[in-house]
Amino acid sequence: MRSKYECVLLDADDTIFDFQAGNRNAVGRLMVELGLASPTVYDEYQAINHACWEALERGEMTQETLQVERFRRFLRQKSRDDDPRAVAKRFAGLLGEQAILLPGAEAFVRALAAQRRVVLLTNGIAEIQRGRLSRSPIQPLLSAVVISEEVGAAKPDPRIFAIALGDTPPSRALMIGDGVFSDVLGANRAGVDVCWYNPGGRALPDSVHCEYEARTLEDALDAALQPA
Repeated sequence: MRSKYECVLLDADDTIFDFQAGNRNAVGRLMVELGLASPTVYDEYQAINHACWEALERGEMTQETLQVERFRRFLRQKSRDDDPRAVAKRFAGLLGEQAILLPGAEAFVRALAAQRRVVLLTNGIAEIQRGRLSRSPIQPLLSAVVISEEVGAAKPDPRIFAIALGDTPPSRALMIGDGVFSDVLGANRAGVDVCWYNPGGRALPDSVHCEYEARTLEDALDAALQPA
């Protein structure tokens, strides 16, 4: 039986990788090294970090700028004169060591890769994502890895979807990811069906749409293996 999809575009952070746990570990280790560890420092950093990522997705900041700017702002807030570039480089190394998969993610990718071409499509920073993947059992299962920093476009820009698709028509691909703006909107713009990974039961804004909503990775696997 002919399958509906021949290629699956798969988000990395908070879909396959437990980015929250890995990020918290890396930020915690960095703050200890800087002598800034406290019960509130993670949330203080994250507020700045999120603002920078939102600026990136709006096209107001490049990824190269983001890597340093988030630490420049954080260090300024802490009245520190550390070199933000050196701090950013150290953080990238620490985060690249965090290859924590979400529960069931390895089995999900194995089952998916056994029947579909799987392309990891991420807005992550190349050094960090490559480091995590090199430590992960899912790397050999992927047909390709497309990282925004390496290709010069970031989700939701349709150009990064076109790169990830290669010769696959958009109608024969499915995007699986948790990001409303990056994954769902990006897939909508690229003409690709999308399975919104939504374990928390959030509401999807009216401005975007998904063909499938998955509360579990098993739900997402069922969507990807739809017959034609």
